[in-house]
Amino acid sequence: MKANFLIFAACLSLGAPALADDGHDHGEAAPVANANGPQRLPDGSVFLPKPAQRQLGVRTLPVSLDELPRSFELSGKVVMDPNAGGRVQAMLAGRLEAGPRGLPGIGQTVKKGEVLAHVVASSDVLERANQAAQLAQLRAARQLAEQRVARLRELSDTVPRKDIEAAASEVASLAAQIAALGAGAGAREALVAPVSGVIASASAVAGRWSAPAN
Repeated sequence: MKANFLIFAACLSLGAPALADDGHDHGEAAPVANANGPQRLPDGSVFLPKPAQRQLGVRTLPVSLDELPRSFELSGKVVMDPNAGGRVQAMLAGRLEAGPRGLPGIGQTVKKGEVLAHVVASSDVLERANQAAQLAQLRAARQLAEQRVARLRELSDTVPRKDIEAAASEVASLAAQIAALGAGAGAREALVAPVSGVIASASAVAGRWSAPAN
């Protein structure tokens, strides 16, 4: 009787299925995907619900029938033709000022030789003081030379003509030195367009310091 009971218990243990809690199922059946979430369908298409579209920034528009030109998107780099373009650079250091039409902007059409901006030369305090002192000396020397020319011309009957011409030449030389030094102290370079075309890049700002081109 005892042996029969053991055999019966063994049969019950072999025939009863094993149960497990959630997450411990070792069966071969795959979990069912969420029908409301993004998924790839058997035909290869993708199902993307509205909440997922909003998260990805996908927007839908109604399709309309229209005639449009055929276009192709290509990867490349736009290079300026050196014979049809140019770069405007300053030859001296100074402060940038607007031209007759203001400072040029991107997309603006310009003509060859058109003044786009001006560069006003700038120097430190010591250099300006030295230039002012040289101008004062030259002006004083020119005044004395002019007085000497006037006296020689009054004595033209007794003074050789070559002395009068030498004194006049000295006055002209001093005047040229004064003009050159004055122009250098307040030099103003005009930046002109080298070719006719459209401005493709511009970084000019009024009052900006411009360094000379290398």
